[in-house]
Amino acid sequence: MGTRPPNIVIFMPDEQRADCAGFMGNNVIQTPVLDKFANDHSGFSNFFVNNPVCTPSRIAMFTGWYPHVRGHRTLWNLLRPDEPNLFRYLKEGGYHVEAWGKNHLLSEESISDSVDHWGTIEFDRTRIPTNRWTKDDKWYNTFYFGERPAEMSTNTADADTLRIEGALNFLRSTPSEPFCLYIPLLFPHSPYWVEEPYFSLHNRKAVPPPLPANHEGKPKYYSDIHQSYGIDKLSEDDLRELRATYYGMCSRVDDQFGELINTLHEEHLWDNTAIFYLSDHGAYDGDYGLVEKWPSGFEDCLIRSPLAIRVPGIDAQPTNNTLCQTIDLTPTILDIAGIKLKHDQYGQSLLPLIKGDLDTLRDAVYCEGGHNRHEVQAFELKQTAPSDDYYAYEKFRIQTENRNSVCKSSMIRTIDWKYIHRTHDTDELYHLSSDPGEQTNLIDRPKHHRIQQELSQRLLSWFVETSDVVPSDRDSHNPEAASIDSYTTENQPNE
Repeated sequence: MGTRPPNIVIFMPDEQRADCAGFMGNNVIQTPVLDKFANDHSGFSNFFVNNPVCTPSRIAMFTGWYPHVRGHRTLWNLLRPDEPNLFRYLKEGGYHVEAWGKNHLLSEESISDSVDHWGTIEFDRTRIPTNRWTKDDKWYNTFYFGERPAEMSTNTADADTLRIEGALNFLRSTPSEPFCLYIPLLFPHSPYWVEEPYFSLHNRKAVPPPLPANHEGKPKYYSDIHQSYGIDKLSEDDLRELRATYYGMCSRVDDQFGELINTLHEEHLWDNTAIFYLSDHGAYDGDYGLVEKWPSGFEDCLIRSPLAIRVPGIDAQPTNNTLCQTIDLTPTILDIAGIKLKHDQYGQSLLPLIKGDLDTLRDAVYCEGGHNRHEVQAFELKQTAPSDDYYAYEKFRIQTENRNSVCKSSMIRTIDWKYIHRTHDTDELYHLSSDPGEQTNLIDRPKHHRIQQELSQRLLSWFVETSDVVPSDRDSHNPEAASIDSYTTENQPNE
């Protein structure tokens, strides 16, 4: 890296599974730009989110706090002014912070302290249907919309097109450096639909079949989703169709990532720009007979994200298989920017891995989600699904009417094992080495008693160790604290 801090670009699709990228081993999906970027720089194959839902996941990645530290477990509890975040660090450290995309991170009161300019867009929202199908159609509750009309992808009707255009125009404006450009997109988030040529880009027969809908030993929400969404009425070919459409959405994002890279080169910004490509969580996309995501679901298809990083001046490294988490992003980016952390957090910088100075970081990752039954603020159906013709209505109806379906839950995952504890539903244990698809729940089997106890104890210890953070400043008006400080100072041993 040069003497001047590098520019930073964070390119973040919403809801892209880790296995929906060629560099992650998928030989069907077409993501050539991301694949080349990961192979030319630093790719990570075991990068996990700390919550399977948008807002809590983003807050974890940009604070270094697990969701439970300050209760960030809902879509509506955004970062407040008294809470730290990466972008405020960068802005206070001399960076111009530019954002183009959906928020799901900062409360309105926090934006001015953290972001210099959050680009706004205007597009015709009336063109977006609440549901594309009639109630008697098999696709009605499945989140699948199919081929997107071409006019929906124009710069007057498509949110991501407008956001990418705004971000690229910023790069073309000769921005002051250093800058941080944050681009949180909407695609490939459901509903599943995309225009040509992306809609027909992937051969349906070549798309891998989804994992079977075997719900034995699974939490109850599996069967609730499967039946109420009408997934039980879909054939394997139907699910391949849904997945191929999702693949097309990912390929569309890949092309937009290519536009970004090309513009950085054209504007002579590439040489001093660090770039991060990642997503905030994944999606079921037909696996287990489910679609979209779930607040207390911890399958790898939900919690594993693609991650590729470029740091100027650092040579390419082979794809790293060590376990890392979204909470590692804040210390990594600040490490690259040369800005010191001033709050207690639980992430670790990935920079030593990117440099090749370190091979492994940790032996376990953690994820948490769901809600307590009394947390009425987390079950606001009308906020998200105002009427029963909304395509995600059944999702929020289940959560509101059966709060145990999204009960508070937590997970520990090592390379070989995954253990999940739920407060009001089925616990789970999987031997990932022999069962990577998490098909057979081994919970409470005598043969695995020792490993279950070990992981349960580690999960408890993790909660104890990370349950809160102590503010770095002290209140001066506490006379007892003042007297303790005086005593401590006066009674220090001579050096």
